[in-house]
Amino acid sequence: MNNILIFQNRPGIGDTVLFLSSIHVIAKKNKLSNIFLITKDRSRAKDLLKDDPFINNILYSNSMPKYKLKIFKYFYLWKNLKKIKFKKAYIYHYSLGHYILCKLMGIEKVYHYGFIKKNENISKKIYLTTLNWLKIKKFDSTSKIFFKKKLNNNQKNIIIGIGSSGLSRRWKLLNFIKLIKLINKKQLKFYIVAGNNEEKEAKLLVKKLRNKFNIKSLCEKNIYDILGYIKGSKVYIGTDSAFMHISAALGVKSFGLFGDTPVNYAEYSKKIFPIIPFGYSTITHNSNAMDKISPEHVYNKIKYFI
Repeated sequence: MNNILIFQNRPGIGDTVLFLSSIHVIAKKNKLSNIFLITKDRSRAKDLLKDDPFINNILYSNSMPKYKLKIFKYFYLWKNLKKIKFKKAYIYHYSLGHYILCKLMGIEKVYHYGFIKKNENISKKIYLTTLNWLKIKKFDSTSKIFFKKKLNNNQKNIIIGIGSSGLSRRWKLLNFIKLIKLINKKQLKFYIVAGNNEEKEAKLLVKKLRNKFNIKSLCEKNIYDILGYIKGSKVYIGTDSAFMHISAALGVKSFGLFGDTPVNYAEYSKKIFPIIPFGYSTITHNSNAMDKISPEHVYNKIKYFI
């Protein structure tokens, strides 16, 4: 059985999901191979991919010993990986160091982005590069997260995502309160998802609405358990965040609020439906327009799906 090494160096949870369809198609094209994924611990790949049938081993590169000089980091990787004979390596970022590392390990075929970083469309770069590496014409870029446990939910659940990696991507708590009141369907259950930094806001949202709605925060649960609440839910509504990408990869129709990030970051998935401010034709970095997205505008976009 052949061993395949894949480097995915971007740190976020959303990044893990973004690369997932390409990693899966590499695994399918290299049948009966063991897939080794090297990524960052912030990606939470070990939790997200716990049930993944294609990825056999996950190593967090930044959980290794800290070195002041990068060359020692590469030496540590070489020392630990040289015991395994890899046939191929795929490097999903610009890196001379990882390319040299793979060559020193004697890997026959090393596919890589290159050595000089460029400003480009992330999702398009991943897709087109994978096509080129595998010599194929197309594949489904919509990523999939596998989840085997019994579900904690059903089609009456609405996932509300209030968190974001940056302040400019957040939507005011008052807007979420207004939106849930507009939805106003008593039979629905609302589950709030966010990062640890937004746990306080999630509790406040629940406190404001629990007398009128069936609403609960999932912030205290681990990511793997949260997957069970998300999978099979009716829709995700919320910010452009990790949980938007997770929801889409679990097959849930995901409405993401885009007021400060380009919507092309979400174009890889058929399950993500960007909502931009009314009257805007496009959104870019530094549009700073989250406040321009009204609860009424969001409700009009999602009301036929709930």
